[in-house]
Amino acid sequence: MNEHEEFSYADEKLPLSQSIPLGFQHAVVAILGGITVPLIVSANVGLSAAQTIFFVSAVVFSGGIATILASLNVIPRTTPLLPMVMGANFAVASVATVTLEHAPSIPAGFCLIAGGTMTAGLFCFLVAPFWMRLRRFFPPLVVGTNLMVLGVALFPNTYRWIMDGKANQLTASVNNTALFLALGVFVFHLILSKYLKGFLGDLSILIALICGTVAAAFMGMVNFKPVADAPWFGLIMPFHYGLPQFSITVSVSFLIVMILSMVAVSGTSMGIHNIVGKKLTNAQFGKTMKTLGIVTLLAGIFNGVQPTAFAENVGVLELAKKRSRYATAAAGFILVLVGLIPKFSALISVVPKPVLGGVAFAMFGAIIGSAVNILKQVELKENHSMLIVGISLGMCMLPSVYPNFYANFPVIVQSIFGSGILSGALTAITLNIFFNFKSLLKKAPAIEKKPEEPQEECLGASVTNNE
Repeated sequence: MNEHEEFSYADEKLPLSQSIPLGFQHAVVAILGGITVPLIVSANVGLSAAQTIFFVSAVVFSGGIATILASLNVIPRTTPLLPMVMGANFAVASVATVTLEHAPSIPAGFCLIAGGTMTAGLFCFLVAPFWMRLRRFFPPLVVGTNLMVLGVALFPNTYRWIMDGKANQLTASVNNTALFLALGVFVFHLILSKYLKGFLGDLSILIALICGTVAAAFMGMVNFKPVADAPWFGLIMPFHYGLPQFSITVSVSFLIVMILSMVAVSGTSMGIHNIVGKKLTNAQFGKTMKTLGIVTLLAGIFNGVQPTAFAENVGVLELAKKRSRYATAAAGFILVLVGLIPKFSALISVVPKPVLGGVAFAMFGAIIGSAVNILKQVELKENHSMLIVGISLGMCMLPSVYPNFYANFPVIVQSIFGSGILSGALTAITLNIFFNFKSLLKKAPAIEKKPEEPQEECLGASVTNNE
C-alpha cells in the first residue's frame, strides 16, 4: 500500500491455518455456483460424458484463475486487490447453447465460444477506463429488470430437466419416477433451507444435490461409469478443441452478455468494497473492469466461459469474521486444483437431470427474488418503469414459448433474439434510453482522478447487490 491508502479488512494477512479453511468455504460455494452453467449447456445440447467432464473442469479451473487475479497483485496496475470470488456467468448459458446448436459440430461450437469469449474479454479491458461514464445507462431499473429476465429465461430449464428424456417432446407427459424424484429433492431442499443455519444453510443446495443423486443411484438412475473411467489428474490445455473461431454473429451475442456482466460485477464490487471498508475510487473501479476483461480473455483460451463475481460469496464475506483477500486467493488455488481432477468433474456430470430440476427452483427463484429486491428501490409509477419491466419480460419469454419464432430470420437475429436473456436485456436497455433520454444526457460523466492525488472521490458508501 502507498502512504495515502487506508488499511481495509481485505488486506489482512492470515496464516495458512486460517486462509485454507476460509478459502475452502469460499471454494465450495463457488463450485456450487460455477458448475451449473456447464450442466445446463450439457443437458440442453447433449454433450458426451467426456465433453461434459472437460467443460466442468475448464469452468472450475478458469474460475480459480480469475479469483486469484482479483485477489493478488499478479498483474500490476490491473488488480483491484479484493476478496472477490469469480466463476461462470449464468447469462452465458443460453448464448453458449444457441452457439453449439447452430455450429456444424460440438468442437467447432466450442471454438466459436472461445472466440466470442476472447472478443468480449478484450472489449471489457479496452472500455474499462471509460466504464464509469457509461454506467448511467444502467440504473437500478435496468439492472433489476435484467436480473429478473435472467431468472425467468433460465426457469424453463427446470421443466426440461424434470421431463428428462422427453424434454423435446412437447406433447409428452412427465415420467412419474422422474417427477417424484424431482419433487422429493425440491421438498428436501425446502426443509434444509428452513432448518439449517449458518454455513450449512449456505450449502443447502449442495447437500440436496448429493442426497438426491444418492437416492437416484438406489433407483438405478445414475451411471457411474464416467467416474470410474475418468483419470485422477488432467491438464487443462489452452484451445482444447482447436484455435478459436471468430464470427460476427457469435461475437455480438457475447459482447451483449459482457456488458450485462460488467453491470453485474459493478454492483457486486461495490458491495465488497463496502463490506471490507475499502474506498471505491474511479481508478479502483477501472481496475475491477480490467481484471474482468483479462480473466474473460483467459477463460476463452482455456475453453471456459465468461466469468462474473459470485454474489453468493459476498454473503460468505458478510458472515465471516475474516474478510481477507488472502482467503479468497486460497479459494482460487483450491478451484484450480479441483479443475485439474477430472474424476471430480465426472462425479458432477452424472447428477441426474430430475435432481437438477428439483434444486433449480431454488437457484433460479433466488435470482428472481434478488431482482425484486433491487426493483424495490425504483419508483415504478414514474418514467414508464412498469412498461419497461413488463415488455422486457414479454420479450424474454417469447423464445421459450415459440422456440422457432425467429427461424426464418438471419442467423444474427436468431442468436440474439432467440436468447430470452439477450432479447429481454436489450429491450430493457433500449426502452430505458427511449423513455429517459433527456435525463440521461443531463448527467455529468465521472472524472477519473489522478493516482497521485491523496483524496479521491468515493463512488458509493452503501450498495445493493445486483446479482
